[in-house]
Amino acid sequence: MKGFVEVVMRWWQLPDQFHSFSRYLEDRGFLTSCRALVGGTALWMGLVLLSARFSDVGPQGTFWRAVNLMVIVLCVGAALIWWLFPPTPLWSYTFVVGSDVAIAAAAATDSEPMGRLIACVVFASIGGYIAFFHNPKLQVGHLVFASIVTVLSGWTLLFGPAADVGLGLAKIAVVMATIIVIPVVSQMVLAVLGSDATTSDIDPLTGLLNRRGLSRRVKDLMGPPVTEADAVLVVVIDLDRFKTINDVYGHDVGDSTILRTALRIRLWTTKAALTARVGGDEFVVVERVPVSVIARLEGQIRSAMDGATDDPPTSASIGMAVRTAPRHPGESVDEAFAELFRVADTVMYEAKREGGNQVRASLV
Repeated sequence: MKGFVEVVMRWWQLPDQFHSFSRYLEDRGFLTSCRALVGGTALWMGLVLLSARFSDVGPQGTFWRAVNLMVIVLCVGAALIWWLFPPTPLWSYTFVVGSDVAIAAAAATDSEPMGRLIACVVFASIGGYIAFFHNPKLQVGHLVFASIVTVLSGWTLLFGPAADVGLGLAKIAVVMATIIVIPVVSQMVLAVLGSDATTSDIDPLTGLLNRRGLSRRVKDLMGPPVTEADAVLVVVIDLDRFKTINDVYGHDVGDSTILRTALRIRLWTTKAALTARVGGDEFVVVERVPVSVIARLEGQIRSAMDGATDDPPTSASIGMAVRTAPRHPGESVDEAFAELFRVADTVMYEAKREGGNQVRASLV
């Protein structure tokens, strides 16, 4: 029971997933396919409603046929937006709310309670969408609305002229289970897996990014155009004689040294910087800065990384690579970062070969 409560709490605290899941899809080349699928589903629902217009038990009367036509138009419009325009959080929220209203309207146009209940099953697909792209608060709001619509759709089975309470309760229960259990369980599982995925990007000792986490996030930071006022800075930091510290003082002292180094790096980096531990005693910082502050930043780094008063004393060899020019045609972000990292790593080793405890910089 305790484990279940923990899972529920992790689910409830799950933040909105739109940006992170969209980036996940984009990184793996699936975002376009996802947009095509969601848009295709919206169009398919429009075609289903169109076919209902030609059924004897479909929308009856001028008003309900007008509502049916309006929902068809909304479905086609949603499909076109998904296909033609990059999705945004505002559009995604609008899509969820609009879909819920459209499903309720579509259910209301059906002249038979069983048909209305079948229409309510579509709420499950919206719940599934929320499970991947949004947060539990929106999911709960969606489920409350969907549950109310479902009960109202089957109301005549319970209390109508030809009421069949047993059948009504059974059919409503099946639809409710479909629209509630599947999305909620999916989102809870995603909450657990998402937490594990996030943890797999983090170095457990320092709380900084690891090599995998840095690789996944560097595209966002390096994506905007590069100028002298917004240059890309890559800093590679390697502790001097760290193996000796481990061998002489033990791994506990070595871990403390790594933690102190991570804290010192945080002293001169901004919140927007990507800071990673990519090896035993090697750290990487990627940041956007104006070229005019590089000289001053070099002094800040030198001062912050000074571990002469530590016990045991520590020092670091530091290489900096700065890029002020935009990427060449056909040059990817990964290629640009790899080149900057190579240059920073090279000048870092130059500093180490000359005795360490130095900062070297190079303009790319």
